[in-house]
Amino acid sequence: MNKVRITGLGLLAIGISLISLLEGDLAGLSGGLLTGLGIGLLVTGRLRFQK
Repeated sequence: MNKVRITGLGLLAIGISLISLLEGDLAGLSGGLLTGLGIGLLVTGRLRFQK
């Protein structure tokens, strides 16, 4: 596994724990964003954006 995928796995774990452990709109929003970003990094495995 490369560093980007490991970072994605960490973001996914943090996002899921935020959603399940904390109550409130801000915790749900930030947990959802972190989960989505983590899934994206796990699937793609890179940070390069296309023009």
